[in-house]
Amino acid sequence: MDGMEELEFFSDTNNPVQIDNKSLVESAMIMTKLQPGSFSGIKYRHVGKSGLKISNIGLGSAKLFSSENPEMAEDIIVAAYENGINFFDISDPYQQEKAEKEFGNIFRKRKWPRRHFVVCTKIFWNKYEEGCLSRKEIIESVQTSLNNLQLDYIDLVLINKTDPNCPTEELIRAMTYLIDHGKMMYWGTARWSQGEIYEAIMVAKTMGLICPITEMSEYHWFHREKVELYMAELYNKTGFGLMTWSPISYGLCYNPKNSDDSQLIAKLLLKTHLHHGKLGLEVAGETHSNAEAMTKIKQLSAVAENLGCTLNQLAIAWNLRNQTSQSMVVSAVTIEQFWDIIQSLTFVSKITHHVNEDLDKILGNKPSRPPMVSTLQQRWQTTGGLPPC
Repeated sequence: MDGMEELEFFSDTNNPVQIDNKSLVESAMIMTKLQPGSFSGIKYRHVGKSGLKISNIGLGSAKLFSSENPEMAEDIIVAAYENGINFFDISDPYQQEKAEKEFGNIFRKRKWPRRHFVVCTKIFWNKYEEGCLSRKEIIESVQTSLNNLQLDYIDLVLINKTDPNCPTEELIRAMTYLIDHGKMMYWGTARWSQGEIYEAIMVAKTMGLICPITEMSEYHWFHREKVELYMAELYNKTGFGLMTWSPISYGLCYNPKNSDDSQLIAKLLLKTHLHHGKLGLEVAGETHSNAEAMTKIKQLSAVAENLGCTLNQLAIAWNLRNQTSQSMVVSAVTIEQFWDIIQSLTFVSKITHHVNEDLDKILGNKPSRPPMVSTLQQRWQTTGGLPPC
């Protein structure tokens, strides 16, 4: 739910951030548009160490159905399917039922083979005041989603955030029940901490229940630690998978046509660092100013220009190059936005080790673990560097 605040922030067209680097990206904005059926950059990966395979880009519902032209959403979904995207995610808690119904109508109309596409929806247990994550709520939510989607089963159901008042065992038993009765195939988490995920896996294994297979997490230039440090470790230890989403790709839906895409990155940078208190941002009413932040945006735009892509495409390609994540969920409200996003795949191979090092130097926020300190060494330090007698 908190992630939606990022999207609302992007929709503020009166944001005062000003960056005079339009000339850096104008040449990159002239891109050849893809045609349906012509794109071969989609790859398929197993979700964690499960048998489920999905495309490395998934189409999310956030703002997908917000257009005044209802046929536009169908055109985008059809273009995604025809270009190899097989993963469709319901990702808007405020319009979940509408999105499920719209997806369901399109699936029924197109009559695509059920085995050829993967549908993911979420249990947003805290979107209502009386919401909870009880066994009753979980089962009722999944049944409602099935009715809306007009499907016999849902491929993947994610639980958005943990409920501190619901025992983990009750949650896992409910998900196991739904899988055993053919209502869904897999379950996972969204916005859970690594500790909460690990606890769920251990409880499931101890009780002989079905484990979650994946987490959906925010990931972009300014939000890296969880994905780059902890989720990779969970995969190695337990086989747990990862899917990501980025406000950068979702924020494209709000950008006016022909707007400077660096403004979008700047908004996200400022929003992120305001939350974390970094970069010494000065805030006076609605005015945000920071020379260091603006310098970063200009440097990132220069890298994008050298690679022949837009700043947004560079940001999306950077996300996709991380093999820790099996799929990145994106969204669009126009077919032009969809082509701009999907073409980011062609630039993944251009983010070489040297380019990645340059980006890390510009960003200056590559996460790293603190050095491990031996307790034995600590004891020696208290004795003047000599082993205790």
